[in-house]
Amino acid sequence: MTQDSTKLDDKRLYIGNLDAAVDEYTIVKLFEPYGKITHLDYLFHKSGPRRGQPRGYCFLEYSRKEEALKAMTAMHSKVIKGRPLIVTFAYATSHNNEDGQLGSSNKRTTIANNRPTTISLLKANKMLHASTNAKIQALERKLAQMQQQKPKELSESKNSSKLSEKEEKIHHFSNNRPASMKMSAVDDHASQSSTRASRSRSDAEVKDSGQRYRPYSVPRKKHE
Repeated sequence: MTQDSTKLDDKRLYIGNLDAAVDEYTIVKLFEPYGKITHLDYLFHKSGPRRGQPRGYCFLEYSRKEEALKAMTAMHSKVIKGRPLIVTFAYATSHNNEDGQLGSSNKRTTIANNRPTTISLLKANKMLHASTNAKIQALERKLAQMQQQKPKELSESKNSSKLSEKEEKIHHFSNNRPASMKMSAVDDHASQSSTRASRSRSDAEVKDSGQRYRPYSVPRKKHE
């Protein structure tokens, strides 16, 4: 008889629904960003017409459970080669074989026990939902901060717009004054200049005429 005891291994992941083109190298490249990989079991068919071909699932182990949880959260349901991955915690299986022999039946039992159960899938989905809720809450907080900053930015924008409109009106008025106003200003300036020049000439003429046209006085004769 064989007694099996199973428990959830929080550092070992089951990765299923793999396309045949996804090999060990691809698995490592996909999952190594989430932590240190200590072991990878990539399974192949050992007999039958599909001998040597991938089974479509593998087992990957991290050095820490936090790394495994992070990888499961990120990679579960991610589409690779047109197929959504199934990533859950695997089950660790210990076998006590009384005959001391490990046959093909024991290997099949190990593989069967390592496949995800309904409970493990539900637990993984619960963790994924928890992670999604945390992301939603973070987004809600970000939106609230943006809404608080929006009135302040709107007020500053309005003030800037008012100043810009005022400057534009002044510039527009200055460039579009009526020609009569411009000519009047020019005429006033010319008139003032002409008046000053006329006054200067009059003063000069008076001064000059005073020198050239002094009244002639007849000299008086002295009586002898």
